[in-house]
Amino acid sequence: MDNAQLYCGTEMKRYLITTADERSWKFDRPVLFLGEWCRLYGRRHVWSGMDAIVAEPYGLKVGQKERDITYIQTLSSQLLCEMVDALNAFHNTHHGLRYWHIVIGPWLQRYVAATFNRYFTLEQALKAHELLGTTVFDFTDYSLATTDYLAFSWACNDDVWNHVLYAKILSFWGYKKIELDFMPLRSIRGFAQEGNHKFTWRRRAVRFVLNNILPKFSRNRDAFISNSYLPLIEEVKLQISLGQCPQLWQSPELGKMALDLEKRQRFSIDAENYTGFDRFVRIQLNEIIPICYLEGYNQLVKQVKSLPWPTEPMFIFTSVNFSADEIFKVWTGGKVEEGSPYFIGQHGNNYGTLIGNPNWPELVTCDKFLTWGWTNGNSKNLPAFVFKTAGLKPLCRVSDGGLLLVETFIPIRTFHYDVYVEHEIYQNEQFRFVTALPEAIQQQLTVRLRHHKDSSCWSDEQRWKARSPQTRIENDLANIWEMIAQSRLVVFSFDSSGILENLALNIPTMCFWHGGFHHLLPGAKAYYELLRGAGIIADSPEQAAENIAFRWDNISEWWGSKEVQNARKAFCGQYARTEKHPVRVLKKLLINNAKRT
Repeated sequence: MDNAQLYCGTEMKRYLITTADERSWKFDRPVLFLGEWCRLYGRRHVWSGMDAIVAEPYGLKVGQKERDITYIQTLSSQLLCEMVDALNAFHNTHHGLRYWHIVIGPWLQRYVAATFNRYFTLEQALKAHELLGTTVFDFTDYSLATTDYLAFSWACNDDVWNHVLYAKILSFWGYKKIELDFMPLRSIRGFAQEGNHKFTWRRRAVRFVLNNILPKFSRNRDAFISNSYLPLIEEVKLQISLGQCPQLWQSPELGKMALDLEKRQRFSIDAENYTGFDRFVRIQLNEIIPICYLEGYNQLVKQVKSLPWPTEPMFIFTSVNFSADEIFKVWTGGKVEEGSPYFIGQHGNNYGTLIGNPNWPELVTCDKFLTWGWTNGNSKNLPAFVFKTAGLKPLCRVSDGGLLLVETFIPIRTFHYDVYVEHEIYQNEQFRFVTALPEAIQQQLTVRLRHHKDSSCWSDEQRWKARSPQTRIENDLANIWEMIAQSRLVVFSFDSSGILENLALNIPTMCFWHGGFHHLLPGAKAYYELLRGAGIIADSPEQAAENIAFRWDNISEWWGSKEVQNARKAFCGQYARTEKHPVRVLKKLLINNAKRT
């Protein structure tokens, strides 16, 4: 069934299906799937024979992503300001806006974006189709609140959690034109994140040393460095150069936190003066805000106070922990209020190039943001280098090796647009690329998949076996650097941090992705145009395959050409810098700016 058939409107009344939970499906009547996430590839034998169409995807029209993200970020900022007083009153504290931005900011923006997607996807479908009814799980005893931000992210992929959220949106509307069939949830009280606490004795021994022995040699004024994104040896060198015993700080696991519905009723912000989504997102806050920010917050603070971390750190530096590490965020928020300088390092691509990223919480809450080369005219941004490849020696590569295609995984559904349809377009472009390659090169191709723990819903390997059974597939357990070393050319099919790393290391690389340069900030496009002009970026899968076929027998000659190297160097100077003495450069940046803060 092609897209024109899938997404067309129809006069026929249909039964709405909102998730892949087949308990809510009807098989005896025409149905409307709200999105492709309902139709799991592994269950196609069930849904392929149904009288079904799929609702038009939300958020993918030209210019809509940009308009929506502006609205979402503006609303998130408004909500944050409103929540400061409410949280301080709830906890009897007096923290400022920056403290709460550090603690809840990453979650808040994801919450608004994910809820925005569910709300307007459903609204669009109801306007475009006449519906018979839909099944609604009885959410009386079900809570959308998760333990923390990370659990919230995984909940956004959970069928029951999403089903309940859609039901709450319908309830908010008081929708009368669609019949609701209620179904009991049978003792399911909320989303439960699966833990992974099984450690070998070696890992337990390492964790014991890191958490109990090394901290005895730390001092209260030591710089606090955690998950810098540097290779381990470079991070150790950095700490030694600062005159302190190297530490590999790790936050302990959160203690168990219980949901308390009675306490939650005491937390709210004004919603009466708003309508539509602005009202719904405010009403829903006290039902969905993670436990660690409300009833579990005091316990979280107690854990923070028991940490053996520096009490007056010279500065705080991380490239990862600012997002989902609740203990780190509460500790850092407190230290920042006491005057400790707070630095965050770039940990991948999109920073400095993606539309909408200047307002990401990590870029707003830190004192300085250490980039991989760019500043975009903002004095807060300090140009550094690609942390991940710092100190790495040139890769010993096989110049006549094979072709490596590096793929991405389907995103978690925390975005404001339909990631499933976008990923399906992406997947089809991979097949088009392989088909366009000459057969001799196809035989030398390896596709390297990437997974997250909940990506089984997409069934990458099964899709490849069905469409291109001759293609060699490697999952992400294979060492990427070893695979690159055995490859004549590496191809990235998405705008990836791997592109920046490869260019920094001068590894022959080509890339293509859907949508061209529409996602880029105006100032970034000129640098990407340099790569396109040199043949590093192709405009389509077919053009990428054609470029590879044309240059396959002389990849090294092409890559070493003046045109390619000039384009690479100009691009890297802005977005993927390298340094001969990375530790020396980083130490100077951190210390000098710690003194000025």
